[in-house]
Amino acid sequence: MPFPPFSRRIPAPREPNALGRALAEARAAGCRVINLAESNPTRTGAALPADRVLGAVSLPACLSYEPDPRGLPAARDAVAAWYASQGAAVASEDIFLAASTSEAYGWLFKLLADPGDAVLVPKPGYPLFEYLAGLENVEAVPYTLEYSHPGGWRVDLDALESAVRSRLPKAVILIHPNNPTGSYIRASERPRILGLCREAGAAVIADEVFLPYPLDDPGEETFAGERDLPCFVLNGFSKLLGLPQMKLGWIVLAGPSGYRGEAAARLEIIADTYLSAGAPILNAAPELLPLASGFTKELRRRLSTNLAGLRGLMEGEGSPYRVLRCSGGWTAVLEVPRILSEEDLVLGLLREEGVFAHPGYFFDFPREAFLALSLLPRTEDFQEGVQRLRRYLDGLLK
Repeated sequence: MPFPPFSRRIPAPREPNALGRALAEARAAGCRVINLAESNPTRTGAALPADRVLGAVSLPACLSYEPDPRGLPAARDAVAAWYASQGAAVASEDIFLAASTSEAYGWLFKLLADPGDAVLVPKPGYPLFEYLAGLENVEAVPYTLEYSHPGGWRVDLDALESAVRSRLPKAVILIHPNNPTGSYIRASERPRILGLCREAGAAVIADEVFLPYPLDDPGEETFAGERDLPCFVLNGFSKLLGLPQMKLGWIVLAGPSGYRGEAAARLEIIADTYLSAGAPILNAAPELLPLASGFTKELRRRLSTNLAGLRGLMEGEGSPYRVLRCSGGWTAVLEVPRILSEEDLVLGLLREEGVFAHPGYFFDFPREAFLALSLLPRTEDFQEGVQRLRRYLDGLLK
């Protein structure tokens, strides 16, 4: 009798790619690798004081269990207070707490889409959406971001309009600012994007985990204040407090009050089925969220220092390299001559200089050659890594 087949929602396990294998080999050999793709703040010293975090999760209330599908009221009040500190009025009853923004996406796909429906996602962009959507039997359809120097990235609004009208998506995902392009949804783009969604009956899912980190530009407003169109805003502790290990994210319901009420009632069913956010982090949230302002301010200094250092080391008169405009976030994009394929480029960089970087094709850049470099590492490590990168590239051009 044959064994039961696996769901088509789960892709077959993939073998590690050549870059992943090379990194594992270098580490197994004991080689020092400078990781210019590091996005984990717990490995870069970008962290809150340990005593504040451990103290917050050791409160006696952390041992109690008071299930609430929206999350503990005190934790939601703390999230609402953080939005108020940013100039946005958000009611605690419009907040749903989840274990992560990834889980929040899964809840929203369940809420908004039936199997086979489409959601629109930006390209270039983070490759996780293919998996998140696929696990819910939803199709992730790309829309294009375009770049012009030095102005920066913009949504290709004509391409977005075509995708909205041809695919009738249940949601348009806006990464605000995007990873890895660092581009916000500009104030000049918002009316047309919202108008297209309104015409198609599509919701907006606005992922704002990098919103507190403006770099080349002053930043843009949150979508949490949207009142005319159904909008779901995501954020969480991973980027706001550098605490990915604490597993707390949230959804803010924005838009017309009647729609918010019905969406909340349905989200309660989904959230109550999982109740995934743990009591320790929920009870710690009121202690930790007031630290977000100081944390983001300090981390922005590091990000800005590293971005300036990258430009100082890679650009200049006659340089063949260009750092693209980085409006915000944790990643900078470096454009280099197409001397080799991106895969050969990053493999050579790792093997010859001990520097790990992500190639542009990981994020569906439309052409080569680009490197996506994390601005998160300690500044001394970042500078050494970029110096080695420059030496490697210059050697290829000789």
